[in-house]
Amino acid sequence: MPRVLRADCHADTALWLLEQPSLVELSGSHQDYRRISEYLDLAFLAIFLDEAEYEHELPRLFARLLLMLKADIAAHADLVEPLLWREQLEQSGADLPKLLLLGAEGASCLGADCQHLETYFQAGLRFIGLTWNYANAYAGGCGGAGGLTEAGRRLVDLCNAKGLLLDGAHLNEASFWDLAELRQYPFIVSHTCCAALQPHRRNLDDSQMLALAELDGVMGITFVPDFLGAAGDLRRLCEHIEYAVALIGSCHVALGSDFDGCEPHAELSGVQTLPRVYTELCRRGMNAADVDNVMGNSVVRLLARVLPSRARLD
Repeated sequence: MPRVLRADCHADTALWLLEQPSLVELSGSHQDYRRISEYLDLAFLAIFLDEAEYEHELPRLFARLLLMLKADIAAHADLVEPLLWREQLEQSGADLPKLLLLGAEGASCLGADCQHLETYFQAGLRFIGLTWNYANAYAGGCGGAGGLTEAGRRLVDLCNAKGLLLDGAHLNEASFWDLAELRQYPFIVSHTCCAALQPHRRNLDDSQMLALAELDGVMGITFVPDFLGAAGDLRRLCEHIEYAVALIGSCHVALGSDFDGCEPHAELSGVQTLPRVYTELCRRGMNAADVDNVMGNSVVRLLARVLPSRARLD
């Protein structure tokens, strides 16, 4: 039985390293290594640097943050370890450290035409979002026009070949459909909601959700109040999860909180609130197998298909 049962597909907690020496204990944050080790088995940690603000120093600063994060994780190996190959998903044992999947939220950190991809991969990078809201050298974001560029198409091919998970969050419709057409492996939309319940440029409509499921991908339902709509509370989160499960099946639905990247409702304000989500889904009538998928089993299956094997890396 794989040990990863509880997963969160998106958080910006890594950015605390710009202010703090370590992520092991953070006051004022939504999570840290100690809380992750208690409430999750797998956490996606995205490094986000605004592509406009850091335009001229982005690759250098991204590389610095990635190496800082890698060293910080190594210093707390009793609590967490980087997820690098698929075999780690099959390890068992309650005392084993919890897994962290390291990634980039926006591909501009790769420099021109994916030039830094191999360096980041060797340092432990295992997922990439093509952009953040706006157009860059690789894709069109939800705040702009245009599909994948030639460099973006090469990036998709390289990620497919290396075992890097592609993240379609923040893409506009043209780029989403380009990614769906070009990918060889399933991809994730790590933090989004259902446009049928809350029209928003960052949410997926039914046709996108169905296409993602047909490709065996996963959507992470996020805690961002604007994406959830209504009160943005636990009840509203469950409504989005239930809608997605009814439309595309629980094996394509997960959680993508956006912890430390948004201001969620008080009922959802930290990794320690996740058991509340599982309990509420059960109380509302979701069966145990579906809740298990939403908790993390859907993400485990996705990563088992996409990540490289240890033998291949060796």
